[in-house]
Amino acid sequence: MEYTDTVLDRKTGELLTVSAGDWITLTELGDRYSVSRVKVRAVLRKMNFLYVTGGRAHNRHHLMPWVVTQGLGKHVPAKRKGQYPFDVVSPEGQTWIAERWSTTSEEMEAEEGSPAVVEAGLALRGFKDDRGRHDLNIQGSVLWLSDHYPGLKHTEIAGILSVTQQLVSRYLSVRSRQLQAAKLRRAKPLEKVAKVHVSVDHPADFMLSLPSGGARSITHVHNTPESVTQHKKGHLSVTLFAQLGTAVQ
Repeated sequence: MEYTDTVLDRKTGELLTVSAGDWITLTELGDRYSVSRVKVRAVLRKMNFLYVTGGRAHNRHHLMPWVVTQGLGKHVPAKRKGQYPFDVVSPEGQTWIAERWSTTSEEMEAEEGSPAVVEAGLALRGFKDDRGRHDLNIQGSVLWLSDHYPGLKHTEIAGILSVTQQLVSRYLSVRSRQLQAAKLRRAKPLEKVAKVHVSVDHPADFMLSLPSGGARSITHVHNTPESVTQHKKGHLSVTLFAQLGTAVQ
């Protein structure tokens, strides 16, 4: 997109329109190098041209302050409701990027080209193909790689998925807290328990459910005291502990 500036001609007193050159968006820049919108932003982050605040999935990339100061790019705010802000790169910025693109891309390929990283990336791609899980989002992909390739660094997972290391660390921190909370719930002793004897004629119809929080409850088509009495001669006898105060479903 060509941007223009309006300047005052001091000799004639007229306002003149002067071309500021062809400024392009980040996605258009990626098209120039035949890479995706995700990849172009990853390369520009590597160049320290862009940054992401907080690392959240919904956070936007921003031009580094020095980029704006030196006139290599600028931020275009949304002009009306329903529009989105975006960044554009000036002709000088495009030249600056072009001088560093090949070197930066090669550095990234070298970092992503270790045998373990290549194997993990291919395995994830194969999993999506075999299971038809091409809709697996970034968070799911991060957890899959962490589970199947625990030796990968956060930066390596980020490289495979072309996202920020902060985003990978955030997802893994959330999962770590969830696992820790689950372990604490499992280790928490049950208080005030009573022994319950249950006999049923048809074991297949008997289901034992374990709700969250550790309370045990019985779910059965015949769960009244009368029904239990009638099944005294059943084929299956089960002894379990149920937390007092928990209703038998």
